[in-house]
Amino acid sequence: MATFCYPDPRCRGGQKHFGVAMAATRESGGMTPQMMRASGLVPMESNGFDDGEVEEDVMEQKLAEIQEQSLGPLKEDLAEWLGKHLGMEVNAENFLDVLDNGVYLCQMAKIIQRKAQECVMDGSYTEPLPNYKLRCKNNAPSGSWFARDNTANFLSWCKEFGMADDQMFETEYLVSHTAEKSVVLCLLELARIGYKFGLEPPSLIKMEKEMERMEEEPPPPRPPPPKPNSLDDEVKRIAFMCKCHDHVKKLGEGKYLIFGKVVQIRFLQNRHLMVRVGGGWDTLEHYLIHHNPVQVFEHRRPNTANGSHDSTSKYLCFKSKYKSAD
Repeated sequence: MATFCYPDPRCRGGQKHFGVAMAATRESGGMTPQMMRASGLVPMESNGFDDGEVEEDVMEQKLAEIQEQSLGPLKEDLAEWLGKHLGMEVNAENFLDVLDNGVYLCQMAKIIQRKAQECVMDGSYTEPLPNYKLRCKNNAPSGSWFARDNTANFLSWCKEFGMADDQMFETEYLVSHTAEKSVVLCLLELARIGYKFGLEPPSLIKMEKEMERMEEEPPPPRPPPPKPNSLDDEVKRIAFMCKCHDHVKKLGEGKYLIFGKVVQIRFLQNRHLMVRVGGGWDTLEHYLIHHNPVQVFEHRRPNTANGSHDSTSKYLCFKSKYKSAD
């Protein structure tokens, strides 16, 4: 990825143009300080573009905000699923506060285990089940060692029922609220295990299974007529909002070509547009931000004398991805 900054030609003055090229690696959902400055998430200072100019706490705060926004729809869906099966109150805002003593996670695992035993008894599931007795301290206070024991027992149950190590989280992630994303992804995998035994899944898992069926079945002869405020209308709206509509093309119902890659998009509870990414999901806005190959941002440098902004301090910042010649 390269980022080049030039003075805005519409501005007064003969400022000499300059360019800064920065190499950036991006993990899933990750952004470097350079990318954050280029995207306007962190203001660029007037005395250069070194990494030291971005305060570490500001960068971490912005990254946390971006991740929290992308996790919001997933937490809403899981909260509704947990509340339905456990008869408890939980939402996206108090998600970890309610779950951090491990009690509800153990209760959910026991519900799935009972469903699995019923499937064995009626013959719909023929493989042997793990012989694991899940122990749980129901009155464990949050942050206590009992909460840690509950969480560790839940994770041991998950492993016994076939969950891979990279799909689980560390006990401290939940108890101390340090890695919410890992907890959310683990609970989605828990829902997939429950679905295997006939437990009604969250909406996201239903959409996954619908996609799998669509890939196996032949396409219908004619697509249904578009509806007002349809998925396609919302995709177009967000693509225009992100200024990348030229790179978003519809291929079929729920199937789009975005920046040269074919992806599946679905509505989650008629509120969020979700993109299928590998084995998980991302919001469409978040996906477009991280995959847009070229972005242009307008910035202003503060006047060092009085702290104000004027037209002579305005410049454009171009962020683009490139491949090296070798």
